[in-house]
Amino acid sequence: MKKIFMMLVVAGIFVGCVPSMKGVISKSSNKPSETSQTSDIIVQKVDKDDVRDIIRQEKMLAPDATDSELSFTAVGEGIAPMNTVSSAQALALAKRAAITDAYRQLASKLYGVKVNGKDTVKDAMLRSSTITAQVNGLIKNASIIDESFNQGLYRINLELKIDADKWKELFAY
Repeated sequence: MKKIFMMLVVAGIFVGCVPSMKGVISKSSNKPSETSQTSDIIVQKVDKDDVRDIIRQEKMLAPDATDSELSFTAVGEGIAPMNTVSSAQALALAKRAAITDAYRQLASKLYGVKVNGKDTVKDAMLRSSTITAQVNGLIKNASIIDESFNQGLYRINLELKIDADKWKELFAY
């Protein structure tokens, strides 16, 4: 009951239909709309389409209403393998690993991460537990804004700039 109450209050605040938190839904009644101060809280069911409309109308996705471009950044790190022929090869492989890691992080920010888990139980005992994470996405036109190599660790700062309207069209939900 408490979890449902919080979800309704958060949804109400998000939609802007809760002017203050002075009133509390009465737990002694079976009527969810009854409040101790009826003028303080309005409880309203909100679906995904309502939330999308509010986000679109209020321009909550863009940091600035006049800003037409969004920027996403990620930091990738790579370490050179031990069995390289030269220091140049080690540097190149560490840089490649750092770039790949940064792209993976950008994809996880934009598309999300798919997580799978599997537990095997035999004779009421856990035999094995496997968790895998997977990221699938297409990242185009990202640029390296900073890179450094220090004590075998290559670090890349990657930035992806995308038109705010295009981002809302592709990723907003």
